[in-house]
Amino acid sequence: MRKKRYAGGEMPFLDHLEELRWRIIWSLVALVVGAVIGFYLLQRFDVFTLLKQPISPYLPDGKLFITRPTDAFLITLKLAVVLGAVFASPVIFAQLWRFLSPALYEHERRYIVPALIAGLGLFLAGGLMAYLWVLPAVFRILYGFRIGDIEWIITADAYFGFATQLILAFGIMFQLPIVMVLLTTLGLIHPRTFRKQRPIAVVLAAIAAAMLTPPDVFSMTMMMAPLLVLYEIGIIVSTILLRRGATRSIGT
Repeated sequence: MRKKRYAGGEMPFLDHLEELRWRIIWSLVALVVGAVIGFYLLQRFDVFTLLKQPISPYLPDGKLFITRPTDAFLITLKLAVVLGAVFASPVIFAQLWRFLSPALYEHERRYIVPALIAGLGLFLAGGLMAYLWVLPAVFRILYGFRIGDIEWIITADAYFGFATQLILAFGIMFQLPIVMVLLTTLGLIHPRTFRKQRPIAVVLAAIAAAMLTPPDVFSMTMMMAPLLVLYEIGIIVSTILLRRGATRSIGT
């Protein structure tokens, strides 16, 4: 897509919408291509065994079960879309950057790219934390609530839905420091405001954890704790950047 030049350097509103439309289209194309690649990898490699590894000690004979003929295909399709989103994320971030960068000052652009790289790293860190620590811990706790002769029969659809929701939720919530730093860098919120609103942040963290994690108190609690730690990290980094003058003017 060729960019047009305008007198005064400003783009009309309708052209902004056209630009946004093309960015969304390219992002969706990248998502579809990524999903196709993900589907191929799921067929070629034993990704399912890797995903169920955190709870394998709690599975009867180490197996997951399906209850409908279409479950295996639908699970593969859902996981392919999730992998596609991961593969397409660099393209999606690039399209977002190309749409937003003309509105940023030069010093702000210098911080956006490191923020995007840090955001990707935090997403992977959050996902790995959910996979390596949270999933096994949650299942270990829930497994202890067995009653009498009741035996666990965990379906593949239920588990993979639970696991992917938890992993993605942790990856997304680990973006909190990046959001806080960007809000400070753009001059929208002063770090002092973040400090004053800690009680509200605790309530919002509880609501976000309840909405994003599977419906059990253990998953919610395990998300809230690192979320509050990340909130404090966001305050510290935002304060450092403000003192270094790497932000727009923030009214006091």
